[in-house]
Amino acid sequence: MVRWMDKIEELVEKFNKRSSEDRRLYDDIKDLKRKIFINFKDNGKYYLYLENGKLAFVDPFDKPDIEIELEKDTFDKILNKELDALTAYISKKIIVRASLRDKLLISDLLK
Repeated sequence: MVRWMDKIEELVEKFNKRSSEDRRLYDDIKDLKRKIFINFKDNGKYYLYLENGKLAFVDPFDKPDIEIELEKDTFDKILNKELDALTAYISKKIIVRASLRDKLLISDLLK
């Protein structure tokens, strides 16, 4: 059985790999610095920092630039391609508090 934290770590590693291999993506995010807070209502809180085109886990912080709230089941369905992230957002199964540009960044993270 895969641990929940392993799924999050795998997603971060996948994003970092894409960022290093996809020049367009890297160029779009290389100058961004973002504090990202992911709140799984039923399975913990995760704090990430985006800098130099890479995501890293960090200690808890105040005032995130991007705040994501959802349940574990919704996240699993998005990762397993059973639910589209946009559909989850529209149906309020995932709540994202961020600027429009940052919301687009999150969609890149979930690909």
